[in-house]
Amino acid sequence: MNVEEILETGLAAMVPVYEEGNVTKVFARDGTVFLIRKTCKTVLKNLARFYGVDLAATRNYYGSCINKKQGVPIPMAANLLLIPVKARKNPLGENDGTLGYVNFQEIKEVTDSQEGRCCITFQCEKNLLTLVSRKTMREYIKNAQLVKSLYLNRHFQKYEEPSSQITALHDSGNKYKAEENLLREYLLELLLEVIRKNKNSGH
Repeated sequence: MNVEEILETGLAAMVPVYEEGNVTKVFARDGTVFLIRKTCKTVLKNLARFYGVDLAATRNYYGSCINKKQGVPIPMAANLLLIPVKARKNPLGENDGTLGYVNFQEIKEVTDSQEGRCCITFQCEKNLLTLVSRKTMREYIKNAQLVKSLYLNRHFQKYEEPSSQITALHDSGNKYKAEENLLREYLLELLLEVIRKNKNSGH
């Protein structure tokens, strides 16, 4: 399964699991759960490449905004904001990783679980058991809310400022590239919505 197919179903979460190797379990927006024969790190990098997101720069920018160096939420698009969450412990390999990623938009509820853990319920009613406490997860959600506001302000409002006309000649290349990315993102979301509606209507 490629990135386009993942986004077509809508991503609720992805977590690392050991099932015939170090693979990724994906929770789709419609409640479907499936495996991808790639590591969670690789799937994240592929998503970032698809959206044209520099992971290191994004983490650095939003991390400085919310004063965090670890667990920084990663905005890929207006409807895809990934919260890093510890999803497994004691990885078999040094580079296997413990982090999964939860789409902030799809979180419905967070409840306490056993041994100081918490359970995330998605809008599709599927559940994901994490290795962090409910208190910690609620803090992650607050950070994600802040990052979402910063992201929307940064990408969807700043180009409306009158002062942008003054620096347009100097920064025209960067501006047009940013606007092109926004248009691409909007068209992609529109296309995915049309595909979902067609599937639901049985066409």
